[in-house]
Amino acid sequence: MSKILLVAGITFRDCIRNRALYGIFALGLMLFAANIIITGMFSWELGKVAVDVGLSTVLVSGLIIIFFVGIMAVSNDLDKKTAYLVLSRPLSRVHFILGKYAGLAGVILASSCILGACAALSFKLSTFRSPGYIPVNFSWQIFFLGLAFLTLSLLLILAVSLLWAVVTTHPFTAVLLSLMSYFIGQNIENVRTIIHARKIFDQNAVLIRVTDIASWLFPNLAAFDLKTTAAYGLPVNTGSLIWVCLYGLSYIGLCLIISIIVFQRRELV
Repeated sequence: MSKILLVAGITFRDCIRNRALYGIFALGLMLFAANIIITGMFSWELGKVAVDVGLSTVLVSGLIIIFFVGIMAVSNDLDKKTAYLVLSRPLSRVHFILGKYAGLAGVILASSCILGACAALSFKLSTFRSPGYIPVNFSWQIFFLGLAFLTLSLLLILAVSLLWAVVTTHPFTAVLLSLMSYFIGQNIENVRTIIHARKIFDQNAVLIRVTDIASWLFPNLAAFDLKTTAAYGLPVNTGSLIWVCLYGLSYIGLCLIISIIVFQRRELV
């Protein structure tokens, strides 16, 4: 465990020192400032727009960190042979993968906490002069619950991206495959529902089969989206949320196991 924490600490510090990270945070802060202006353009649904823009900014910032900081951190270690120096020490490849994921997960958690606080502040400032537009059932508990599940979805995407970074030999390919996985995971459940609901697709068995396989292979990221629930303060099904949480943690664990197996079989020359 100490070796995993050692790699995690080094990874976390390296990411924090990355200047690109400060640019991402600056972009996030500008979007939060824009949130106050954007919500002022809506006579109705002001509270919903403020929550949507705030949480979406946290999501976009987290995705940029994963795709352009996280993947590069792993790929550069392999490309520049930094990983070889680390693995020459009494450190196994299992420790390396788990440590890398833990360090990057720490960066995601830190960014979600900071930007989540900014999202809450931007919502408060956006609705300060128009308290009547805040949904009657809005609650901060559900808002932060939505933020927590959004963070869990980012950790899941991070695990998928780490897998692609280990499988591929080029960071651009890993980023491309990670983006593809994200967009498929974000929309696959809706596509699957439409295909099964419309009779026009009944004769296309291949399309139905491919969609069903994709829904099993790629993560259902739409299940973690609670923006509408947070905006309106809708009631939440505790049982469903527990299953979604277990699903996310299980998918993360599976991706890490596959990453470890692939990395152990990879020849480092």
